[in-house]
Amino acid sequence: MKSPVPTFIALLGLALAWAAPAPPAVAADTPHTLDRQEQAFVAKATADNAMQIELAKIAQSRSALAPVRALAKRIIDDHEALNRKFTEFSVAKKAHGQAHGTPSEDVTRDKLQLQRLQGKALDQAFAGMMVAEHQKIIPLYEQAAKDAHDSDLRGIARDGLPMLHDHLQQAQAITAK
Repeated sequence: MKSPVPTFIALLGLALAWAAPAPPAVAADTPHTLDRQEQAFVAKATADNAMQIELAKIAQSRSALAPVRALAKRIIDDHEALNRKFTEFSVAKKAHGQAHGTPSEDVTRDKLQLQRLQGKALDQAFAGMMVAEHQKIIPLYEQAAKDAHDSDLRGIARDGLPMLHDHLQQAQAITAK
């Protein structure tokens, strides 16, 4: 006859395993903490998006030139879409509060400047602002696309670069006229 001890030990092991609490789902429930460089990039990128959207809205409503209005509309649409990606990223990573930068104080000054202008002066000022802003932000996207620890953030930066380069080229074409 077989000894009942091995069967008893096996049943005891199963009972203990079943009764033991499940290990916590650390990866799914733990908020993702962006490092300082990633946080700075997200804050600067979203603040820059907000600023460009605000300035583009003025240009879209006040410019008399179709190419300027078209660029302004594209900037509004593209940067709103980019901000949605940053928001989705922060929600998915449970990194709330880290994906919304405060628009630069320069926004108020630049908005007032655009609102005072009209005609070619407005068009040139807007395009010049877009050249300057894109020249400042593109290197940050390039760095994040290369160096961000978070692969999703690298992807957002990498995917945004062609659009930013296109905006820069369009704005430079307007300033060259």
